Amino acid sequence: MTLRVIWGIFCVLSLVTAFGPVRMLKLPLWSRILVGFFFFLAAQGYLLQKLFDASVMCPDKLPFWLLVPAKWGDIITLMTGVVSLLWIGLRLIRVKCPPTIPLIAGISLGTIMLWLAVRQPPVQEYIFEIPNLPSSAEGLRVAIVADLHIDCWRGQTWCEGFVNQLNEQKPDLVLFTGDQVDGKIAFRQKDLAPLEKIEAPLGKFVISGNHEFMYEAEAYLRYYQALGLTVLDGKTAAVSGLTLIGLPDSRSLTNYESLPILESMMATLPKDACTFLLVHKPGIAVNADELGVDVQFSGHTHGGQFPGLATLMKRFNNGFVRGFYTLPNGLRLFVAPGSASWIGFPYRLYSSELSIFTLKRAT
Repeated sequence: MTLRVIWGIFCVLSLVTAFGPVRMLKLPLWSRILVGFFFFLAAQGYLLQKLFDASVMCPDKLPFWLLVPAKWGDIITLMTGVVSLLWIGLRLIRVKCPPTIPLIAGISLGTIMLWLAVRQPPVQEYIFEIPNLPSSAEGLRVAIVADLHIDCWRGQTWCEGFVNQLNEQKPDLVLFTGDQVDGKIAFRQKDLAPLEKIEAPLGKFVISGNHEFMYEAEAYLRYYQALGLTVLDGKTAAVSGLTLIGLPDSRSLTNYESLPILESMMATLPKDACTFLLVHKPGIAVNADELGVDVQFSGHTHGGQFPGLATLMKRFNNGFVRGFYTLPNGLRLFVAPGSASWIGFPYRLYSSELSIFTLKRAT
């Protein structure tokens, strides 16, 4: 029902564009009809997926040559429609603006947002100062891989490129914070296979995200192990004086059912342990701070993706959406912007990134 409503909104926006700025173009009537029909056609991505019985979560059944224009059509419909509404508002208050402006702006902005979501993420380096960092961990390079979302668009070739870029950073330790994949495992095994080539002498650790649980979570977790990734769901691991803690996720977008697991694990650890918590959703940081966790790495929010969505993400994640936060009891939280985006809504203005940390003891 929700998807039908969204499709209806997109159709209305396409008509706003067609009967707004397109109608006012200085072109022959047949040309304006053709351009208006183009925008209405661009809004039919939902119907296209229904025609091929393709899942909205990951439309593997939709041929790639149709998937790309479908996703591009969705975003240019949205952006052109919104800008056209602004253009109509300006005309109502007698502000002159050429009708080509909303068309060019909407198409350009939509194209950029799609490209920013599906490109290889840029590398972002951080110096991370931690008060009780053990000397054995001083200078370690830690890669945080969040929300990789390998899918029917970003397949094996994309994953190989990502792994090559990751290995070039020479990380000592690689930590995945969930949502590594979309779609059924039968479609994704070859696409995920390059993860086996990640080079990290101190280990490669992974936890589940809510998107693993959209499909075949147990099968995916077993496959991660087969690729040489250590699944840390509900477990701890000692690495170079650090205590890694991993929490499992669930299909829920907001709940933090793994809190009792964290409480029980923290009760068994020495008080002077330097604890690094891996958990997909960042909102649990409030509880982790009270329990004495030192550092938390999370993802899930994709950095907000763009301004309006970022505000909504904050409301559902205890105010955490992107970057660094220091909580009252000293927990340092980093919410990774994500290395890609979910294929169901692959659009960004806020950049993705591959986050690389160099650990330092705070003076």
